[in-house]
Amino acid sequence: MSNASKSFAARAALVAAPEPAKPPAPKVRVAPVKMTVDVDPAAYQFVSSFAAANGVATAVGKVRVPTVETFRALLELLAEDEALRARVAERMVRNLS
Repeated sequence: MSNASKSFAARAALVAAPEPAKPPAPKVRVAPVKMTVDVDPAAYQFVSSFAAANGVATAVGKVRVPTVETFRALLELLAEDEALRARVAERMVRNLS
């Protein structure tokens, strides 16, 4: 086989060779992420009694509703309501100034 034939065969082999395997995509986290929040005692009392004070526990037929459900509902509302997001952002600026 001549050098030209070898060169052609080498190039043809490269073209025909499968592409190297790509690394797998990173796994998407689906498990909840734990978060700790420090609040003053009055805010803690408010959020911990919110569900009971507003009839949520009774409406869902439970004695107690976990406090985290209040935070989850707030986050859902923030995601859905642009006006609420603006109000929260304004309050954050005021609190941090």
